[in-house]
Amino acid sequence: MFVFVEKQISPSIFAIAEARARILATEAVNKAVRDKIAKNVQYKDLISIHKNSNGQVTLIQVNTIEINRLETETTLEVVKALQKVTMEGGILIPLGMVTGSKILAGFGPPIRISLYPVGTVKVNTTEAFEEAGINQTRHKIVLDIRSEIRIVQPLISTDVEVRTDVPIAETIIIGEVPRAILNWKSN
Repeated sequence: MFVFVEKQISPSIFAIAEARARILATEAVNKAVRDKIAKNVQYKDLISIHKNSNGQVTLIQVNTIEINRLETETTLEVVKALQKVTMEGGILIPLGMVTGSKILAGFGPPIRISLYPVGTVKVNTTEAFEEAGINQTRHKIVLDIRSEIRIVQPLISTDVEVRTDVPIAETIIIGEVPRAILNWKSN
């Protein structure tokens, strides 16, 4: 009996639990960042743009202290959010859902799957420069948030990495427009 459950039902339970765990963790991370972090962050707090006497951009300087503060606050808020999600009782999956039958998917006694945050939450700030038009550059700052959640179900447990990229700030840097543009095509 246990061999049947382990070989047939556990993979289905795990697949469903993993999908729901990723959704719950991603929602918790996004909500924590939106509610506690993103409202208080502006591009000018993170980046200083220096211009010459003609108004042309000569330097873009990162405020490292502010970036570090942002990463630390984000880490703490995400840890709190994940702990809250895992303390809310985990996930309930109807037994009929693991049969693979669409008719039985919503029926049967619930199987409780527990979730636990494991490891550390890692927050890194990344930035990208992208073309945004003729002599225009988009500068984007993104928080790369990684965490792990342990899914504990009858007979097995496994860890799932959840990664979320959250844009924090962006701006368009405008340069001088050239007087002529050559669109050179060779045959």
